[in-house]
Parts: sequence; C-alpha cells; structure tokens
Amino acid sequence: MILDDKKYISQKIKEYRLKNGFTQAELAEKIDISTKQVSRIEVGDFYPSLNTFLKIVEILNINLNDFIIDNPKDDNKTRIKLINLIYSANNEELEFYNRIITFANDEVAEVKKNIMIKRTV
Repeated sequence: MILDDKKYISQKIKEYRLKNGFTQAELAEKIDISTKQVSRIEVGDFYPSLNTFLKIVEILNINLNDFIIDNPKDDNKTRIKLINLIYSANNEELEFYNRIITFANDEVAEVKKNIMIKRTV
C-alpha cells in the first residue's frame, strides 16, 4: 500500500490534537510556532521540523509507534521495481510515467471491453 506520507502525518497530528481537546492556536502556543504553521502541517502543506515534530508528539502524548504503518511484504519484483522508479523520479519523470501508465491503462480497459463484447456475441 502506498500512502501520502505528508497526509498521513498531518491526519495523525490533527487526530491527536482533537483527542486532546486543543485548538490549533493552543497547540501552536504550547510548541512555540504560529497557528498558521499548525494549520499548514495539519493540511499536509509541509512537514514540521524534527524539533517541532518531537514537541508535538510530547505535548499530544503520541506514541511514535502510531506513525508506523504495517505494510504487508510484497514479493512481486515488477511492483517493487515500478514503485522504486516512481519514488526516485523527479517531477518531469513522474509526469512522463503518469502519461505512459494512463495510456497503457486505457488500452488495457479497451482490450477488456472488446473481449467482453466478443463473449456476449
């Protein structure tokens, strides 16, 4: 399973802030950053610095294990190769990969559709 790590971290921080009954302003004051920074962290606009992250974890009493995602082991070599290509790609390469995969996916859908039509005839 591939996750958006900024989104995952931001959701966890917001979840624990709300569980602890803090407003964004209250949390910001406790960790000495602006309310706007807390908001931007919670919507996934950017990561907190390590120092800020550790303050958040301490103030909200978050167990660091709560940030660990238990991904099942995937032994599919093709999937692993593609994932590694995507993760190591720059933005231009990502756009290129996206165009190729979208085209290939559309073609596969068309082939499947044609096979289904032939089966019903």
